[in-house]
Amino acid sequence: MALPYPGNLPRNVNHDAKYSVVHDSDGDMRVRLLYTLSEGERALLSTDKHPKLVAMVNEVKDEIHGAPGGAFYINEYRQVIVPTNTAYFFAGTYETLLEFEFEGKVIGPKASSTVTPGDTWIGPHVGIPYTLAAGGRDFYYEVETRPSVTKRVTLSAAVGAPAAAALARRLAEVKGSQGGRVYINEAREFFAPIEVGGAWQQRYLGPLGKDAWFPQPSV
Repeated sequence: MALPYPGNLPRNVNHDAKYSVVHDSDGDMRVRLLYTLSEGERALLSTDKHPKLVAMVNEVKDEIHGAPGGAFYINEYRQVIVPTNTAYFFAGTYETLLEFEFEGKVIGPKASSTVTPGDTWIGPHVGIPYTLAAGGRDFYYEVETRPSVTKRVTLSAAVGAPAAAALARRLAEVKGSQGGRVYINEAREFFAPIEVGGAWQQRYLGPLGKDAWFPQPSV
């Protein structure tokens, strides 16, 4: 039986901020990524190297929708989160990082050794959204505790104000002290949309590293 997912839910994200399981031309199923290029172009990338992951997602989709395929996410704990038309469900843990080949390059969630905070983020835009609080001293996300009622969950409440502020200040050096949405992916890399010259660009904020973070949701 599919288990409802109790953690941070990636609602209201862009189409390129999620993975999908789709049918290929041969009728088999594979993982697809909508990849945004720096020039504003988008490419559909896919890989057939993750049949176990495809099966995990489809098990939930089949149970809830009666059909395979569709969107899913992988959070910073490698937990696979599957949205349906009723709720979000936990499909299991998947340790292998997703990588896609594109024009002779490998596109994946791990930052290369040459990328530094503030650089353009050229990896997938798939990630779990959190909010860097204004003032750059904390992070939070919100959960719906019951219909029309939300609860704000803060990092400072989980790990203490000094630890939360230390990480927040580091990311705010790039994101800005005004705060806003940041993403963390399955490789524990942070990136965020930043307005540059009147246009929004995804910029790399750095890895989580050894900094304190929200506890892993128990499912």
